[in-house]
Amino acid sequence: MDKQETLAKIANSLAELDSETLKKSLENALHNKISVQEIIREGLGKGMQVVGERYEKGEYFLSELIMAGVTMREGMVLMEPYFKGQTSETRGKILIGTVEGDLHDIGKNIVATMFRSAEFEVHDLGVDVPPETFVKKTEEIKPDIVALSALLSVTLGKVKETIRALSDSSLRKDLKIIIGGSCLNLKIAKELGADAFGRDAWDGVNQAKHLISS
Repeated sequence: MDKQETLAKIANSLAELDSETLKKSLENALHNKISVQEIIREGLGKGMQVVGERYEKGEYFLSELIMAGVTMREGMVLMEPYFKGQTSETRGKILIGTVEGDLHDIGKNIVATMFRSAEFEVHDLGVDVPPETFVKKTEEIKPDIVALSALLSVTLGKVKETIRALSDSSLRKDLKIIIGGSCLNLKIAKELGADAFGRDAWDGVNQAKHLISS
């Protein structure tokens, strides 16, 4: 099996949510010294693109999107030992986290995985992240985008507080902020001063790409 066939098999197995075939295909690609960059871009990335397209068409639903995220993460874990010494250009740097008071991470994890598959460098702060932590990490790594996740309506105030903290810290000028979660919408995003709202993981990736290119 040549390189293109191997990469196509990785993409197809991810799109079909076939974790066993994906694992074998990734091991084969690594054994044949296909670069991690190519595996992510031409294999996993294209597989997640198909998943997103099927989701948009209504062929896949939230359960499939979650499974794709889990399957993708398993593949990334398998490749972690091979990342050392390999560098690749990225679209940009994203800092992501679920705001303080909210412990939900499934949606945030799916979005982070899809950001990675779209060639973004992702720094994940996890859940229940205070505004000051977002500010401190933003000062440290200087991301292009900060992505805030919130599922609970009671944490809406923390989304507002986090955006205000980033603005007050003088970091806002060169920073884009995208928010997402079931308690949020485009109207709220505009009112809070965010640059974009991702209605789901796939839309979040498209919004991030637009923010980087604008």
